[in-house]
Amino acid sequence: MTLTSSHGFTLESVDVAHGSVITVFARGRLSHQDYVDFIPQLEAAIAEQADERLRLVFDARELDGWEPQAAIDDLRLGLRHGRHVQRVALVTEARWLALLSSVVGLLMPGELRHFEDRASADAWIRA
Repeated sequence: MTLTSSHGFTLESVDVAHGSVITVFARGRLSHQDYVDFIPQLEAAIAEQADERLRLVFDARELDGWEPQAAIDDLRLGLRHGRHVQRVALVTEARWLALLSSVVGLLMPGELRHFEDRASADAWIRA
């Protein structure tokens, strides 16, 4: 859900040959309230998935970062649902976020890859 024009989340889910892909768009500097509003939407989308393992595209090309509480919310979200993730395609040109994803990828049971363009991310997540 987009809360304002400057920050928040937007979520979409599409069916593909191997199940569904959930795409999350993040923009601006995320706040705790963004997570409070977003988590129920994400959990509803996850509950609708036919497969046990999720495929996610995280489009962070407009992400500026997290407020401290939002960063904790993000960590909690990852701990709660990380084991259900088969693949995550991170779309960003930001070097700091690509480096952060390398560390997070080591801790995830699923596969995480960084892409600078959405077309490549979509091709990999749907393979």
